[in-house]
Amino acid sequence: MSLIKVILKHQKKGLYMAMTLQEIASIFEELEFGHHLKEEDSVIISAGGSAENRLAYFVRAREDGELFEMSGRLLDEETNVISAKNHKYVNILMAYLLQRNNDTKFGTWEFDSSDGTISINIEIPLEDNQLTKAQLKRITGYMISCGTEAGEIKHILEHGKLPLGGDEAAKKIAELEAMLAQLQGNGI
Repeated sequence: MSLIKVILKHQKKGLYMAMTLQEIASIFEELEFGHHLKEEDSVIISAGGSAENRLAYFVRAREDGELFEMSGRLLDEETNVISAKNHKYVNILMAYLLQRNNDTKFGTWEFDSSDGTISINIEIPLEDNQLTKAQLKRITGYMISCGTEAGEIKHILEHGKLPLGGDEAAKKIAELEAMLAQLQGNGI
């Protein structure tokens, strides 16, 4: 029997996994990334950022370990999840998230209109591969750096504008408003 047939046979039986949460937690330990493995919930949880700009992180190995997912949700000062549901500046927020998605290599900022949560998500299909320590280090480093965006998002929700000054702010707002108008014109 060929190796491919053996792998497919094991995949059908659910015996072959690309990556387990335990393996991911082990790499986190090597990286000295504080986390808590909650096997009963099939998730690794963590938190990071500054006192003003905190994010809660969730790591899952979905589809029998063939899909790595790490997400970060914005938290307020009391560590409650920030909700922008029905917020008066949600259009400005959406334009900002769209711009951030356009400017980054990987990771997607998302807004859940059902509950108003704002999160950054990275999904990587693994199929029959595993994440390396270097890849996981890059992903967690990027997620931690999203604290900057968390501060900007909070500023937008509080003031209705980007935390920029002068001509730079006017230019950025005009770009974002044009993008939003284009989306709204296309029925999105």
